[in-house]
Amino acid sequence: MRRVFSVVALAVIAAAAVIVPLPVVAIEPGPALPVPPRIKLGIPAHPVHGQLLLTAVRLSEPAAVQAVADWLDPDVELQPRPAVIPPGVRESDYIQAQQRLFRESALVAAAVGLQHAGFPVRLSGGGARVVAVIAGSPADGLLREGDVITAIDGRPVRTASDVAEAAARAVGGQRVTVTFQRGGATGTVTVPLGKVSGLGRPALGVAVDSVDPRIQLPFPVEVDQGDVAGPSAGLMMALTVYELAGGVDLAQGRTIAGTGTIDLAGNVGPVGGVREKVAAARAAKASVFVVPADEAREANDAAGDALAVKPVRTFAEAVDALSIPPVGAILSPEHS
Repeated sequence: MRRVFSVVALAVIAAAAVIVPLPVVAIEPGPALPVPPRIKLGIPAHPVHGQLLLTAVRLSEPAAVQAVADWLDPDVELQPRPAVIPPGVRESDYIQAQQRLFRESALVAAAVGLQHAGFPVRLSGGGARVVAVIAGSPADGLLREGDVITAIDGRPVRTASDVAEAAARAVGGQRVTVTFQRGGATGTVTVPLGKVSGLGRPALGVAVDSVDPRIQLPFPVEVDQGDVAGPSAGLMMALTVYELAGGVDLAQGRTIAGTGTIDLAGNVGPVGGVREKVAAARAAKASVFVVPADEAREANDAAGDALAVKPVRTFAEAVDALSIPPVGAILSPEHS
């Protein structure tokens, strides 16, 4: 519906756009990048027979005239800048926070992949520190910058990713009890979750960073970050580590793309930008797209007949969804 307007209105917008700056962010398809070459294990790795791709979006602040063109492009989404970068947060600080989230997500992904491959992993952390509160969000006026969230609905919060995962498990309008530390004292607050613009899912409306995350792996796992930022490659990194370390052939000659956060319990969380990531997967000639279950409808709408969309809620579900039964196997009705 956003692209349905009169020619006269378009002319007015286009004319005004020449001289009026628009405070928007364009979200467009980024690359679909092979994950295995980015991961180096401290043990000999098993070969991957096929491709495992992470999908990304590109963010830009278009000039006004370009914003009109982006508005008409079905593969580009426009969002108000404050919906993407929290007000009061400098762009450089936002980018650095997203880069830290990628590194943290890579460590969590390595832990999940290695655990499922049978390797011992020790996990701990000190909570999630609030670094910004989005104005008008559910948490506005309830949580403050500097608060350290330690639990949501009684479930421990060990890292920043636990906050997003806890919110993703809820439904819009649901109230959650947030336990936090402020100035040496412990407090609790009830937050009615709502959709935060740009996320498309229930959220608190806070930007958080992990406090002293501690994940002890049985051997080093190095990830080449490159230009990728944010936590949404977590699922694909975990699947790749699982295949490299455990020798389970998930790809089986296919080109598999996907997106989704991953937490220490193996839960897969929504990410946003799914339509643009599906476009990236299509451009890379992927045949399968793994997506958080809450965003499956959007992925299916964007994929059409080009991709087999596999909605998952956990890492174990993702492994099961990608497994191809042997030839001649008898399938149960729910898998037929």
